[in-house]
Amino acid sequence: LKRLRAKCVLRRCHKEIKQRSLRHLAKSSSISSGTSLKEETESNKIKAYIELAKPELSALVIMTGTWGFLLTGSSSIVACTSTVGGLVLAAASAASWNQAAEVPYDKIMVRTRTRPLPSGRLTLTEATTFSGVTGAAGVLALLTGTNTVTGTLGFLNIILYGMIYTPMKRKSIYNTHVGAVVGALPVVIGWTGGGGALLDATPAVLFSVMFAWQFPHFMGIAWKYRKDYKAAGYRMISRDDVNGDRTSTWAMTGALALCTVPFVSTAVGMTSSMFLVSSSIPNAGLVYTCYKFRKNTSSRNANKLILIGFIYLTGFLGLMFFHSTSEALRIHYTSLRNILRRVGKSFCVHETQIKKNPIPEMCPTSTSKVEKILDRESTT
Repeated sequence: LKRLRAKCVLRRCHKEIKQRSLRHLAKSSSISSGTSLKEETESNKIKAYIELAKPELSALVIMTGTWGFLLTGSSSIVACTSTVGGLVLAAASAASWNQAAEVPYDKIMVRTRTRPLPSGRLTLTEATTFSGVTGAAGVLALLTGTNTVTGTLGFLNIILYGMIYTPMKRKSIYNTHVGAVVGALPVVIGWTGGGGALLDATPAVLFSVMFAWQFPHFMGIAWKYRKDYKAAGYRMISRDDVNGDRTSTWAMTGALALCTVPFVSTAVGMTSSMFLVSSSIPNAGLVYTCYKFRKNTSSRNANKLILIGFIYLTGFLGLMFFHSTSEALRIHYTSLRNILRRVGKSFCVHETQIKKNPIPEMCPTSTSKVEKILDRESTT
């Protein structure tokens, strides 16, 4: 009887120990899963905020803003960082403002229904707070790191995007023209951020390039997603454009306008005459792509127009930078740009064969007064 009682006590003890162990394991597992769930939630929030800021828009802003800054010849790290950083923050503010205002319509469109707000990954309060904070930080960075003109332009661009372009998308097909202004201002902000004068021929040419480029780019997007835009009630140029004639005409208009830029930039002394020759290659490529799109307004050709547009912009801006006649750029003797220019002189007919003739400078690599002095100093 005593042995039987002892066995019962042992069984109860083992059972209790087992139950305690299981409870401990369950508690540890819940704590671990709770921690990992919290970390995953925080990670998803960060990703949602990044998506809200439209990183692809920021990449374009960085490229054009930096291009405008570099053309001034400024070597200030503080001004460069403030200009590019301020532009990125301002672009994030405008993009999040736009999405916060268009939540009901984004839910309808296939291409936008997975965005942070329509999908419920972020609340409207979170988005508007993000827009306000990034906008204030961006304008502050431009004001303190550069100058008042640059900060004011940054602020105006946010307002233009949020208060004019966004509501205009549902009222007029000319919203694209306002959007083109918004897309063209970052390069001017980059120019003034580097110390360039606002009332000058150079920022006007830079603005014209980006303004005209928006039309082939936007027309490709507008045609590709025309059904989505129509379903959501947006009045895009492609809406009710059955054959795509109106859309393709605007795309071609922008491409042809870009063909005139080298003539203007050369006439005002911003670039050398050889820019007329080298820029004809990307210009011909863009015009041909627009022509193909006009002949056959298919989604495939719209995709090609969008892709070629990005390639064109990179090449065209690079050539304009290379052919720039800015004395501020030529002083940086050891820069990659000026090294390439000096290498180019050895292959240039003008420099090697016709140099004795008293004709005007015609080449991107022709020798300016500054380069002559620096060449003389380097040889001695």
